[in-house]
This record gives sequence, C-alpha cells and structure tokens, in this order.
Amino acid sequence: MMKNENDMKRYLILFSGLLILGLYSFVSKEENKKARLLEMVQAYADAMIEKGRDSYGDLHTPLFAAALDRFGMTLGSTEIFGEIQGVRKSDRSLGGANPQEDRSLYSILYQLTDITADEKYAREADKSLKYFFDHCQSPETGLMAWGEHLFWDFRSESVGGIDMHEINGEWPFWEQCYRMAPEASWRFALGLWDNQIDSKETGDYSRHARWSSRETYQGFEFPRYAGQMISTWADAYVREENKEKSRRGDLINAIATVVRRMEENSKIAESGYLIAGRAEQGDHINVVWLNNNLEMARCLWDAAKQIKSFEEELAIRMEKLAIQQDLDFHRTGHHIAEGGGFSVTLHAKTGEPRQRSMNIPYSAVWATGYGYSTHADLANLLYSRYLQLKESHPQLAEKYKTLIVAAADQYLAASPDENELQKPDAFAKVVEHMINTYQLTGEEKYLRRADYFAWLGIDLFLADGNPLPMATNQHDHYEAITGGPDFMYALLHLYQQY
Repeated sequence: MMKNENDMKRYLILFSGLLILGLYSFVSKEENKKARLLEMVQAYADAMIEKGRDSYGDLHTPLFAAALDRFGMTLGSTEIFGEIQGVRKSDRSLGGANPQEDRSLYSILYQLTDITADEKYAREADKSLKYFFDHCQSPETGLMAWGEHLFWDFRSESVGGIDMHEINGEWPFWEQCYRMAPEASWRFALGLWDNQIDSKETGDYSRHARWSSRETYQGFEFPRYAGQMISTWADAYVREENKEKSRRGDLINAIATVVRRMEENSKIAESGYLIAGRAEQGDHINVVWLNNNLEMARCLWDAAKQIKSFEEELAIRMEKLAIQQDLDFHRTGHHIAEGGGFSVTLHAKTGEPRQRSMNIPYSAVWATGYGYSTHADLANLLYSRYLQLKESHPQLAEKYKTLIVAAADQYLAASPDENELQKPDAFAKVVEHMINTYQLTGEEKYLRRADYFAWLGIDLFLADGNPLPMATNQHDHYEAITGGPDFMYALLHLYQQY
C-alpha cells in the first residue's frame, strides 16, 4: 500500500513537471511569435526608411515610394512589374509617392516610436509628410498630389498620373500636418470647397476634380466622398490655430451645403435609400452603395461631435443623416447569418440587390475585383460604427455586433485558394476583422484565427525573407495599392493583442 502511494506521488510529480514544461514551451512559442511579428514590422519600416525613399532626379527627398522592386529597392513600371488583376492602371502610383495609399505605413512609423521609444520612426514620418505638404500641393487649386489617380513623380519632380484629384479615404494625420505645414493644410481644406465642389449653392460635385486648375464636374457626388470632405472641414474649423482665419466661416458653409445635398439625395429614390449620385452616366442615379453610405455616416458622426459646441443645429442634422444610414442598412435583407453575404449594391428604386458593371450585389468571403467588397471589409466598417454608437444607441450597436460576429464565424472555417491571385489587403482586412471580433466577444477562437490568417499571409507574401511584402502571391514586387502597408499594420495590431 505504501509502495503504491509512493508511486502515485512520483507519477504526480512527473505529470506536474511535464505540464509545467508544456506550458513553458507553449508560452515561449507564443512569445517568440509575438517577437517575430514586431521584428518583421520593424524590418519593413527600416527598409522603407533606409532604401525606399526618393533618390531620383536632381532633387532627392524624404518621400516614400509607393511601388518598388523588392530586391534592388528601385522604382519600376507596368512593363517591369506587370499588370495586376482588379487594379486599374490609372490608380497605380508607379514611379513616386502617394501618401494616401501609404496611410498604414505612416501609422506603423508613428506607433513604432510609441512601442520602441525610438524617435527615428516618427521623425522620418514627419520628414516625409512635411515635404509632401510643402512641395506637392497644386499652387492653383490647393489640392494634393495623392489619392486614386495622382502621385508625386520622383524623376520629373512634379505631379504624376492623370490630372484628376480624388481623395481615397479619410486622412488621419491632420495633427501632424498642421504642426509641420499649417498653411498647406489650411489651403487644402479650402481647396476642397473652392475647387472640388462644382456649385456652392446646390452642393453639386463629383469625386473627380482637376488638380492643376479649377475644373469641376457634376452628379457623381458619392456619399463616402461627402463624409471624407466634411471630416477635413470639421477638423480645420475647430483647430485653435485656425480660429482667426478670415475664411473660417466658409468651412461651416461647406459642411452645411454638402449635408443638404446628401439630405436631398436621400429623397430622390422611391426606396428611400441614399443614391450614389444624380448622374445618369453609369446609372449612378439608380444605384445605392450601402458601404459608401455607412462610410459617410462614420465620418459625419465624428465631425458632428467636433462642431457641436459651435454649430449645434447643424451637428444634430449630421447625426440624424448618419443614423438614417444605419436604419437603412438594418432594413436591408442581409444573408450573412445564413452563410451568405452582406447586401452592398442595391437598385435605388426597389431597394433590392442588383448587379452593376463594377459592383456585385453581395459581399464575398474573398474578392479581388475593383469595387468588390469582402465580408471582412464591410464588417470592419460596421465595427467602427458599433464603437461610435454603443453608448448613445445601444440597440443599433447590438445589431451591428450580431452581424460582425456572423461574418467572423464564416472565416473560422474559410480559407483562400492559394493557387488563385491573392493580395495582402484581403488578409489585412480579415486579420483586423478577427481582432475586432475578439475585442467584441472576448472569445479566443477569433484571436487564434487572426493569428492563422496573419501567418498564412506571411507565408504568401514574406516567405522569402525580404522585409517588403509582395504585391500579390503572383507578383514579386512591392506595391502599396494592393495592401502591403495594410498587411504589415495588421501584423503590428496583432502583436499588440498578445
């Protein structure tokens, strides 16, 4: 009996030792993975700082290249890099810098300084943005050489692309830009009002406007563009350094005019949805893009908060317009909970999903075409809206939470076909979506899935040890437009979750 008791004690000691060893091994492995993520992000940032800058032409600048040969760290062309399915030629910034495509790169640089206490990362980001705002602004219109169709050409030291300005997302670095280039930042805000808007009476505009001189267009007043312009105007209006500007009041007029245009556009379609624009060309007057409308709502919500103490009535109208987009989104028939997609493209008259030349009716698990949406892409926008609404409108926020989780559940089993064209941006969005869902629910399975997609993306785009991610799994160069910076930022975000 005593012998058996002694044996049992030995077994328990052995088992405890093995358990501790196993736990230590698991923790060590997780710590190694965490460290490796930060190493990869830092290696990317270091490579861009040291070799990914403008060393062309007579004038070398601190600007970052938007596309590079990954081994020679040199500029390329369509002939060298090849065409990329789902990416329009007119949108590629080959040969120069496009800070709007590089927003994630700048976010990485600023956050690395916070994480590592190494000031060089933020310092180099500052240098690049200061140069861009000081030198890459149209002297005639105040618009910047960035966005969907423009970039700053390193060799010619002038604007490149087609002479058409279209912002491609909300700019998150006004704090830095006003600190380093206040006059250029102010001129850009006024430039959007003076040279992007076609009619200051009606608010008619197009997301396209000439960069080099005033030439505006009508009827393509995409809602997301309204929101992103309003974000710029609200930010400029409330800044202390702009309080004495003679034209400060013009910014409130700009916001009110474009808000009224969106309110009026909400009343045109029989379905009651906000239309893509009034232009018959491209059938925009008969199209509703729900993700476009929600992006406007997201921008309006933050802008309303900024100006509310100055212009309460206008801020309330902005909030009402934003909430209407939420209500419209939730009254739409989505099939995400049944394993289908979100409805994203609707017929304006009926409110039913519809096909358009560059838009599909529903989001997809994986999609690479221009104008196509993935579940993750839209779910990340819903998450932003959830965070904005969870205190003031908890019922609407809860509806968004349900949809976000339903979308995430599809990715628990789905994986991309690695034999087909894959881009880093798709992986970035899925990793972010899984992290967001983990933060919503606290369930580890979503964080584990974020880890799975992150390392799958590493295998596809970084397997050769080069610090710059490949443009796609079939294109061996680096190009910001396919989401390389976004993927590296997602890795940094994942690092911060461990």
